[in-house]
Amino acid sequence: MSDTKFSYMKKIKILFFPILALALFFGCTSYEPKVYGPVDFEIELEGPFFKDGVTDGITVVKFKPEDFGISRDEIFSMKVNEITLKCESDSGLGAFENLVFAVMTDDTDTKEVASTKVKGNPKELKIKGLQEAEIEGFKGIKEFYLEVTGITKADVEENIKLSGTIKMDIMIPEK
Repeated sequence: MSDTKFSYMKKIKILFFPILALALFFGCTSYEPKVYGPVDFEIELEGPFFKDGVTDGITVVKFKPEDFGISRDEIFSMKVNEITLKCESDSGLGAFENLVFAVMTDDTDTKEVASTKVKGNPKELKIKGLQEAEIEGFKGIKEFYLEVTGITKADVEENIKLSGTIKMDIMIPEK
C-alpha cells in the first residue's frame, strides 16, 4: 500500500511543475487594446410602440479588423468602447426610457455590452461600453450582430430609425 501511495505522490510532483509553468505563462500574458472603428450601423425598430413597452431591433455589422491594422490571428477578445447613437425619426431618442445593447455571433452567446438611461430628447447619445463585457471568439468571424432593446416612455405610432457608430477595443497579446 505504501508503494502505491509513493508512486501516486511521485506522479503529482512530476506533473506539478509543468502545470505551474503553464498557469504562470498564461496568467502573466498581458494584453494591449487596439481600437477597432468607428464602424457605421443602422437599425429600424418597427412600431407602433406602447408606453412602458419593450422593443428591439438587430443589425449586421461587418467585422474587418484588417481595415484598422489588426491581424485576426492576434485577436484574444474584444470589448465595446463606445457607441454613438442618432435617431432619424420624429419621436427622437426621447421616446425611450433606457436602451440596452448586445453583441452576438453565430458562434457566441448574446452578451450585453452597453446600456444607458435616456434623459430628455437628445439628438445624439454617446454610450460607454461595459468594462466587464469582454467577448471572446472573434478570430474567425466576418460579421456580428448588434441588438438594441429599448423601453418606450410613451405611445409611438411610427417606426424608429437609429443610426450610429460602434468603436471597440480589440485585445491582443503584448509582444
